[in-house]
Amino acid sequence: MKHIAMTLGPITNTMMLGRKTSEIWGASYLFSSFMKAVINELKSKAGVQFLIPYVGDETLFNTKDDGIGMFHDRFILTSQTLTIQDVNAIIQEQKIIFGKMIAASIKKDPNKVVEFFKSYLQTYLYESHDVYENPVLDISRILDSMELHTPVLQSDEDYMRLFLNRDTLLHSSMIQASFGSTKVSFDSIEAIAAQEKETEIENSKDFKNAAKYIAIIHADGDNLGEYIKGHKNVSEVSKNLFEFDKQAVSIIREYGALPLFVGGDDLLIFAPVINKEKNTVIDLVDKLSVAYKNALQTDKSTLSFGISITYYKYPLYEALSKSRNALFDKAKGYEGKNAVALSVQKHSGQSFDLCIGKNKPAYKNFSELLQLVLCEEVALPHAIHHKIASFKPLLSHIAIERLDDTFDNFFNEDLHKSTFKKGLEEIKNLIKDLGLDEESQKTFFAMLSTIKLLRGDR
Repeated sequence: MKHIAMTLGPITNTMMLGRKTSEIWGASYLFSSFMKAVINELKSKAGVQFLIPYVGDETLFNTKDDGIGMFHDRFILTSQTLTIQDVNAIIQEQKIIFGKMIAASIKKDPNKVVEFFKSYLQTYLYESHDVYENPVLDISRILDSMELHTPVLQSDEDYMRLFLNRDTLLHSSMIQASFGSTKVSFDSIEAIAAQEKETEIENSKDFKNAAKYIAIIHADGDNLGEYIKGHKNVSEVSKNLFEFDKQAVSIIREYGALPLFVGGDDLLIFAPVINKEKNTVIDLVDKLSVAYKNALQTDKSTLSFGISITYYKYPLYEALSKSRNALFDKAKGYEGKNAVALSVQKHSGQSFDLCIGKNKPAYKNFSELLQLVLCEEVALPHAIHHKIASFKPLLSHIAIERLDDTFDNFFNEDLHKSTFKKGLEEIKNLIKDLGLDEESQKTFFAMLSTIKLLRGDR
């Protein structure tokens, strides 16, 4: 019995070529559909068993999949008879097929485009007859190191950028195969953020500030390796992740968001900050977290999220990068993980960040306050950020028990005791849950700045 594994790229760099929603989708979907095609050929071979991903549901291999990329960038299989040369032959055959598809779309010399695509799509193969205690974990580490060796690609033309042009992409056979038609449109970032159609946006610019900002969400499983170690049947874990993916697609679409990629424990989503049902992006994150827990039936592995919130005209590739960095630089490094990292970029250029564990009381309070304010169920004084900032030095030196008295002294006008009473109580409870140390205050002011921005305060 031998193990054969493959990983491919460069997915992130390719997605950075996109400037529109459809182009980012095309970059992600291209890799997923290539992996699907390769796996579909391999799974029909006698004696082949996939450890990852789950391939037991034939609906995964339907030609028409409504644009949902559900295949990750790697596979690991076992076989008695298959060789690495057999696998490579299938990969090279698919590279030719995809290269010709791209050539037909951009109307360029097929031979040149195929040669370009063969080099551009980096496929790393690994074969081993060793016996592994945890083959998925051990081989994944080897694949991680192989991915570090990225070759330098030289070409007279960047055929990939040409293919990912929106007008070219939407008339490609890849779109036809995925959606069953070339009459496909992707909502713009502005339309996703506002939860409105393009024509409605053109006729009315009277949108609340939150509707002018887009949330880009990256998600990744925490401690999944440790969870896998406790399961002798890794295929069962893969199946559970596939069940989660199906639920995730439903949850994302129900919220009014666009699932760009949903594969295993890896998600990429474009979402409005608040949807028509008055749910916020934090509510979406929480629903996905619950679905993940239920599918895997464990608390040992959780989901962490990186969310960038940017003005709809902000460069899409930069917003994408901010989201990814928030996940892997902040949330995944948070003690205990199971965290949400926010990276907020104002239209003015000012930015602020925060990261908090989803099991912290302050996380729930922030989520509720965000929804209450955006739904206008709670009022906050417009100058509250500056008011609290004015006594910020005092906060570091008082006991938490004296916070009520401090608030009473600073917010002592009639409006504070009537119109803004509930809002100030919520703010005060949020501070109490976070604490008064310097780092906690930094998180609090980032939370308050986020609410202030999305509410539309200047």
